Amino acid sequence: MRAPGVTKRVVRASATTGGAENDADADADDSTTSVVDLEKAAPPPGPATPLEGSALVANVLPAVLVAALGAFSFGFHLGVVNPALEHLARDLGIAADARLKGFVVSAVLAGATIGSTFGGKIADAIGRKRALVASAGPLFVGSLLCSYATNVAAMLIGRALCGVGLGAASNVVPMYIAEISPEKYRGSLGSLNQLLITIGILCAVVAGLPLSGDPAWWRTMFLLGVIPAGLQGALMTVVPESPSWLRRRGKTREAQAAELALWGAVLGASAGEDKGDDGAKEADAPISDLFAAENRRQMTIGTALFFLQQMTGINAVIYFSSAMFVAAGVESAVAASVAVVATNVFGTFVSGQVLDRTGRKPLLYVSFVGMGLSCLCIAYAMAWQSAWALAGPAAVIATLAYIMSFGLGVGPIPGLMSSEIFSSRVRGSAMSACLMTHWVFNFFIGQMFLPVVEAVGAPAVFVGFAGMCAVSVLFVKTTVLETKGKSLDVIQKEMAALNA
Repeated sequence: MRAPGVTKRVVRASATTGGAENDADADADDSTTSVVDLEKAAPPPGPATPLEGSALVANVLPAVLVAALGAFSFGFHLGVVNPALEHLARDLGIAADARLKGFVVSAVLAGATIGSTFGGKIADAIGRKRALVASAGPLFVGSLLCSYATNVAAMLIGRALCGVGLGAASNVVPMYIAEISPEKYRGSLGSLNQLLITIGILCAVVAGLPLSGDPAWWRTMFLLGVIPAGLQGALMTVVPESPSWLRRRGKTREAQAAELALWGAVLGASAGEDKGDDGAKEADAPISDLFAAENRRQMTIGTALFFLQQMTGINAVIYFSSAMFVAAGVESAVAASVAVVATNVFGTFVSGQVLDRTGRKPLLYVSFVGMGLSCLCIAYAMAWQSAWALAGPAAVIATLAYIMSFGLGVGPIPGLMSSEIFSSRVRGSAMSACLMTHWVFNFFIGQMFLPVVEAVGAPAVFVGFAGMCAVSVLFVKTTVLETKGKSLDVIQKEMAALNA
């Protein structure tokens, strides 16, 4: 991380803001203590010039990557249990108990629901930095409990604790990234959240490779989870706080120092951020405001995108991917998993390169159309697998095409847009509500998918997913606001006009 570079910029803050004394703010936040202390140093003379282009991205990127360690942990803990499940079940004495094995898998989802419910309000109350430092705690402790578990109770508690940390991080990470990113690069930087999730899943799959030779390796796999959690907790203490949050708390001097550290200059009102009056503490909106007319379009977009993300087949495609690879002659489940996850990583990486050029809506169109066509191909291959010699290879190609399409838009954009479209007064609570939609329907699909497949058959289910992709295209066209290249303040004004 570029801590030295950040420190130099913070020291120059007092030259730009014209003072060396700390604000007499009774509500001073010790998460910015290092900034306040540095302001007392003798700064070099002269005004700061705003950074531009690659220099600006390079200056913001360290803080984005530190925050995105929470996204990496998200992916790692979702993926680590799959290769390890049978081995840990044998060691913990639950190999024959499918119900308890299911609890081990789903405990992280239950914890994540709790964490995402309260993560936004916590971030509004204590700041984005402190919230991410706090979320690292249950991730660290939960990883240790899972690694050293000697019974299923300890494993379940550890998984649930990891889930609490993941849920909170899944809320705060995109919010923090959106608030510190310049509008020209907010799409590319915001997509790093989803990219690190996919890389975390890939690392979890690769971490399981030694299991074939060492069945007790699952303990080491879970222990690896303490590394990103520890780094997140430590490094989040040295990156700048969100200037938007600081200004809303009336901490003008600290906000100016954070702006200088991130963007190379104190931009103030010209930053285009949504903020309250300088020096005045702005109260958080009550949760009831989420349902007010002024937030109607935002809540519709945020919750519906997460709903459609889950209802267009991603879990079903991943569930059937191994069987499709076997039908195509690829017997290794690990090889199938690596191919699927690596394709998702590649698609998400490509998305990050083009998001700020093409915009959010065009990528959503491409993504949903590609997913829908892939679902139709999978359905056809499944229906004719006994009579079509190429059914197996066709299903594999369609599966990878689906995953690639998902990574281009439907994977990263719901979280990105949810962090952009809400005003700062309700952003924390609104992100919680949107992510609750994600977790609830993720659980719902997990519970209902196999019974529906048994009732109507897998081909019909995939045709249904293709239909949902078509509905999603219509929703994006008629309801979703394009946010490419717009400041958060401009987005709020356009949303207000749509809600009028």
